[in-house]
Amino acid sequence: MEGVMETASVITLNHDHTFEFFFSQGALDRTGAGTWTMKNDKIVLKSDGLPSAGFEMIKSEKIKSKNITIKINESNTMLLSFIYARLAGDKEATFLKLGTAGKIELEGTQGNIELLFELCPERVHTFSPKTAGDNYFEFTISPKIMEVYFDNVSYSLSSEGLEGKNPLLAGESYTFRKE
Repeated sequence: MEGVMETASVITLNHDHTFEFFFSQGALDRTGAGTWTMKNDKIVLKSDGLPSAGFEMIKSEKIKSKNITIKINESNTMLLSFIYARLAGDKEATFLKLGTAGKIELEGTQGNIELLFELCPERVHTFSPKTAGDNYFEFTISPKIMEVYFDNVSYSLSSEGLEGKNPLLAGESYTFRKE
């Protein structure tokens, strides 16, 4: 990518109408894949299936506490420092960092939970208690948390290549130059 420091992004369109997406920014690498179609001079990218969950809830239970406790089971404590949580429903509420302990208490006694992995800020994961009144939750991180999902993302085809939005960068238009 031109003009974006330490960043590279590639879309490969294969003859069998599959595509591969690669994004690298500093030490962060993300990928995506799916199929492409041509509609009215536009290339449209669609990932197969639904976006994979970035987290999996492995425990939801009621404990004796005035707060909601969230714990992430992950042996790599470096990953834990990139995870944030908040109660869902209040979009103005700030996400709070779990930290390397992988555990946080949120004020409140019930409600849905939102988890955010800082390296994938476009994906917020929402979870409901398995039983009403549950206030203790444990999660694991999915190996597919870094996948980039395309839901009919369209690009204009030009002599230069593809022009359109990069799903991981702010701004409306980027050019993926043809090689």
